[in-house]
Amino acid sequence: MDSLAVAVPVFLASAVLVVFAGVALARYGDQVADITGWGTLWVGTILVSVATSLPELMTNITAVLIDAPGLALGNVFGADMINIFTISMVAIVFGVRNLFSDQPKDTQTLVIVAVVLGIITFVFGVLGDWALGPTSVGAVVIAVGYVVGMKLVYNAGREGRAAAAEEGDADAGEHTGNATRVWVGFSAAAAVVLIAAYFLAISADGIAEATGLGRSFIGVLLVSIVTTLPEASVTVAAAMRRSYGLVLGNIYGSCAFNLFVIPIAGLFFAGGPLLAEMESAHFVAAGAAVGLMCGGFLIIRSFRTAVLAPLRHLTYALPPAYVVALFFVFRLSVD
Repeated sequence: MDSLAVAVPVFLASAVLVVFAGVALARYGDQVADITGWGTLWVGTILVSVATSLPELMTNITAVLIDAPGLALGNVFGADMINIFTISMVAIVFGVRNLFSDQPKDTQTLVIVAVVLGIITFVFGVLGDWALGPTSVGAVVIAVGYVVGMKLVYNAGREGRAAAAEEGDADAGEHTGNATRVWVGFSAAAAVVLIAAYFLAISADGIAEATGLGRSFIGVLLVSIVTTLPEASVTVAAAMRRSYGLVLGNIYGSCAFNLFVIPIAGLFFAGGPLLAEMESAHFVAAGAAVGLMCGGFLIIRSFRTAVLAPLRHLTYALPPAYVVALFFVFRLSVD
């Protein structure tokens, strides 16, 4: 699909389907969470973030299957970059204090997990990684880190989740009748994402080839923007409902899951360890993603430690930092 006349319309049509299906996934995921009575942070981390990250997952698997590892890696790091851009813009609009203050231990644990996974990914990319059967050493470390990290987040939020479960039990009868409809809707939306993401990856690769911009930049810019639109939609909607735990759980849960996508996609890549395919543009994007996530953590801590209060202004620095990083990724991709 090297012709722009074909690749661009397919990309746009696939993007529209991914966005609408992703938003539907988030809506049904939120309803499933309502039925279960789980806490908003845990719901955002495990259910909503995974649901809205299905486009990244399927796009990356497709990318490696068509031998475009640069596109896959660019999508992962670009998605994490734009997720933090999104949450900083939401904080600026809805109030930095409203979003970042009074965040409990499980929220802070989730942010640390996402940052640590980003650092692990960067380090193994630098080292070139080592093959380990159908996977690699780096992929195994990332996968184990994600599972252990989610367990730590779960344990950190046990008290708040128990209280939410009690409230959910009180309303269980109201939601039982809708459970089948919700699960059917969730499954249908997931199926649409699976199909649309396949064509999204193929058309994005065609655009990269036809324009000469490079798969790294196309992944960091075009594909990551499209595949993170569901996260952005959920984030804005949750902020409007003042469900700030869901906002942070969705964004940082997605950042962590996106990195977990690397070992999953690596199973479908026949060219060796996926992290060994990292180029200069990927390292810039990965470093920027880690830096932006760290900025979010410092803002959260600034509301708990008086001496760190000035760091709240970092919120306004995150959007331009994203743009600067994107510029460097572009320069490295076209050189």
